[in-house]
Amino acid sequence: MQIGLVPNAEWLKGTLELSRYGEIVVDARGQTSLPGVFAAGDVTTVPFKQIIIAAGDGAKAALGAFDHLIRTSLPQAIAA
Repeated sequence: MQIGLVPNAEWLKGTLELSRYGEIVVDARGQTSLPGVFAAGDVTTVPFKQIIIAAGDGAKAALGAFDHLIRTSLPQAIAA
């Protein structure tokens, strides 16, 4: 059963890069065009819209966000 195929990301126009289909553009780690902002699931540019893939991408984006925070916060923590 499908709920729909149209992503609900129009409210992000002008904030994040969206594809021509209105999906949030992400890299392999779930990073969006806005540094420090990560996305996962069917609203992104992942090629297959399945719950198991969205769940895995959620874990990947969480790890990407963690890595981003560690790398950008570490110099500030050392300086303090």
